[in-house]
Amino acid sequence: MASNRHLIEVDETTATRLRERADAQGVSVAEVVASLTTLADTLVDISPEELAALDRQVAAIKSGEEATYPQDEVERWLATWGTPDYKPFPRNG
Repeated sequence: MASNRHLIEVDETTATRLRERADAQGVSVAEVVASLTTLADTLVDISPEELAALDRQVAAIKSGEEATYPQDEVERWLATWGTPDYKPFPRNG
C-alpha cells in the first residue's frame, strides 16, 4: 500500500542535521523524522487539555499575572535536597 507524501520545509541547519543523522544510521531522512516523532510521542504523553492548561499558565507568567521565583532562590532550595536542611519549597499565598 502506497503512502501519501508531504513536503515539509525546515531551515538549512535542521535539514543538514537530519541528512547527517540519516546517513549515519543508513536510513532515509523520512525514516529519521518518523522515528523522532515516535520518540516524542513516547516521551511526551500529554493530552490536548493538559497542553492548553500549560499554554494558559505560560501566558499568565509572560503577562505578569502569575509570579515566578528568582532562579538563585530555586537553586538554593534545590541544593538542600537530600540534606537535613531540606524543607518543602516556600510558596507565597
